Amino acid sequence: MASKLSPRRFWNAARKVAAGLPLGGEAVWPGLRNDLFVAHESIYRFVARRASGCRVLDAACGTGYGSFLLARAGAHSVVGVDRDASRVRYAARRYRFPSLSFRIADCERLDFPAESFDLVVSSNTLEHLTRPASFLVRVGPLLTRDGELVVAVPPVLSEADLREHVMNPDHVSNLSVRGWGDLFEGEGWEFVYISHRCRLPLDFRSYRTSAAAAGDFQFVEEDIDAAYQSAPITAVFRLRRAH
Repeated sequence: MASKLSPRRFWNAARKVAAGLPLGGEAVWPGLRNDLFVAHESIYRFVARRASGCRVLDAACGTGYGSFLLARAGAHSVVGVDRDASRVRYAARRYRFPSLSFRIADCERLDFPAESFDLVVSSNTLEHLTRPASFLVRVGPLLTRDGELVVAVPPVLSEADLREHVMNPDHVSNLSVRGWGDLFEGEGWEFVYISHRCRLPLDFRSYRTSAAAAGDFQFVEEDIDAAYQSAPITAVFRLRRAH
């Protein structure tokens, strides 16, 4: 199986380089709509339902496809930020919309005026930060009083999950689902937990075009402990600052 997929991986790598994107890291890109990409995209489609009229920050926007979805959903404005300059350049070239802009920025050092945003999205980002608490401290003042932060993280639910993520050099903060909840509450946030699921089986290592469509993904609000029985593909948190 590996030998059959090797040419596909090579072709994808060549296309990414030609597009000006780095080979390292985990940022998905629209040139490969595999299971991993469509799963990431479905999170943005979920958040887009609440983006209309909002000033939105897409924190760690990667290649910009999610920022574009949020802008097209009727957001008042969307700013996509990422610390990788090549991804920001790619996003700015590929995605254009009157309310959309991109800039280089580090999520642990965000520098915007207070109350600049009504909605902040950070999808599959916090596990890449050495100090995710720094992001939470920085982003709090950037939100309006009733603003919302939506975070998606890998669902570390067992010792086996933890070992898998520890072996990934890009994942430097590998908290369990309960651990993320404890961190959020410890930093002064209230949260609603949501399990992200798919009706179809997914292979996040596959380089083949995904058979999954937007309607195959589900977002189920439930108690955080239920995640340990339902085994979601992503753990999603809707957060508001505790007042």
